[in-house]
Amino acid sequence: MVWYWLDIIFDMAKQCWYTGIDLAISKWFDAWNENYVQSLVKKYELPVYSVQTSSLLNTKEMNKVLDLCEKTDCDLITINAPKYFDFKSYSFISNNISTYQQQNPALHFAIINPEDTNIFALPIPAYRFSNVVDIIKKYGCNLALDISNMNSEDLEGTFINKLDEFAPYLWVVYVSDKSKEGKTHLLPWEWILKLPTFFRKIRKAWYLRPFSVKLDLTKEELADSDKIELLLTKAREYIEKYSEEEA
Repeated sequence: MVWYWLDIIFDMAKQCWYTGIDLAISKWFDAWNENYVQSLVKKYELPVYSVQTSSLLNTKEMNKVLDLCEKTDCDLITINAPKYFDFKSYSFISNNISTYQQQNPALHFAIINPEDTNIFALPIPAYRFSNVVDIIKKYGCNLALDISNMNSEDLEGTFINKLDEFAPYLWVVYVSDKSKEGKTHLLPWEWILKLPTFFRKIRKAWYLRPFSVKLDLTKEELADSDKIELLLTKAREYIEKYSEEEA
């Protein structure tokens, strides 16, 4: 929700009965001030459970993320995968991620799968973290699973059937739906992904870490704060309903 100040984000999350904040620092300029973020955590009694980087990650941004984690007692850094052919950002992550992990053993690092992720896709496009097995095995990283970015056939077939194997590496699951035309990060109901089945399977795999609502909302929708609160509340209730059902 890039058009809101961070104070409003915290307040809205509290009003909608969310239990924590996924802090995407590329969305809010005020998110770069670790003392300010710390004050909001205390004011609203809402922890930051993840600090999310941009897809243009570099040393300066990573150092700021580490400062934010220290100030807010957050132990999870989620990294947006670079865009196609962004060699600079891809090289920074692939060459340095293991060093950051070694230097910060109390933190968990997870790469967010980009749009149209496959499970075992070969060949992998140049400078692209599109293969979730490579994210885990080759780069020794955890996975921040963005459901609607996945190839729907893979999500509902191979991935769900192998959830027992993937679950130990999942540190957050971003929940949203997608349309037949491929538009992603829609409200999690009445679209094409079989989300109730996914929730039942992931519960059976004993996934106990956070779910995060990730929505692509228009300026017109964001202008109506009452509507946004209603949508956020419905999304939370949807996740709670299906993630708590027996598998």
